[in-house]
Amino acid sequence: MLPERNFPMNILIIEDDSSIQMLLKLSLEVEGFHPMVAGTIASGLDALAAQPIDLILLDLMLPDQSGFELLKTLQQSYKEIPVIVLTAKNEMNDKILGFQLGADDYLTKPFETRELILRIRAVMRRITPDTTAQAADVLQAGVIEMDRTERSLKVAGQLIKTTSKEFDFLWLLCKNPKKVFTREHILDQVWGFEYYGQTRSVDMMVNRLREKIKPYDHVLATVHGMGYKLEV
Repeated sequence: MLPERNFPMNILIIEDDSSIQMLLKLSLEVEGFHPMVAGTIASGLDALAAQPIDLILLDLMLPDQSGFELLKTLQQSYKEIPVIVLTAKNEMNDKILGFQLGADDYLTKPFETRELILRIRAVMRRITPDTTAQAADVLQAGVIEMDRTERSLKVAGQLIKTTSKEFDFLWLLCKNPKKVFTREHILDQVWGFEYYGQTRSVDMMVNRLREKIKPYDHVLATVHGMGYKLEV
């Protein structure tokens, strides 16, 4: 079990380039965050075990292992921690694989630190319960039961493990049963901004989620030519 989290937000930077480490650390400190740095996956895992972490900035090209391998580990042991991938790679397949492995966002180097800060805040808004609006923390739609505080999903009483984006997508649909959401709208609501030309990421996420919730996968209905809706 992870220790309780404190504020300011703890952000772990896993990046082996010392100049980028320093730039990110200073930029985050100016914005009121509490950044810490690790140059390898091994030291990053040590930092995760030692203190509560609210968000991870992850470079994919690291000296000991690929960042993709760490994403797999995070989904097993720290799936509640959002991850923004920072990499020089710009290939579509790398982006799609990162999202499949649970990344919450993706920035290609070089990038403006201002944009990174905006994306960090967008990710944290998505995973933080809206207490000011007294939003419901538990939703039930047919066989689906979701608890936003625990970030848990049950289908017909069975606990189902999800990635952060899968949970946010299903929460959106459960809050609006039978409402049709376009792929572009889903990208905007779940990813936090629009990924032009990357709507395939939505389809792949839906396919993975359908596999997880069988035999109730029919509730995630495809509306041909439009998008998806929750059929309850």
